[in-house]
Amino acid sequence: MSLTPVGFAIKLPEDSRNTLSKERGAKPLRYFPKGPIKKDYVVLPKAVLNDVKALRNWVRVSVEYVVSLPLPAKGSRKRNENTTLDS
Repeated sequence: MSLTPVGFAIKLPEDSRNTLSKERGAKPLRYFPKGPIKKDYVVLPKAVLNDVKALRNWVRVSVEYVVSLPLPAKGSRKRNENTTLDS
């Protein structure tokens, strides 16, 4: 889940993203107008945010999806070669 200047976004599996994306006001998460789309995230439409039951359902789907994902391999993040501990 991500609360951003563009809205409240949740991470969802593909089928759920497709379903939610059909709702008016839902959109893929993009932090900046020309920035990359965060593939697994959908910004929730206001109608969902104002409907506690619908919001609860989408949050549940998101949490179930995220906990089903494999853990990232330890040390899998690439380190920028130009970065030092002093900077």
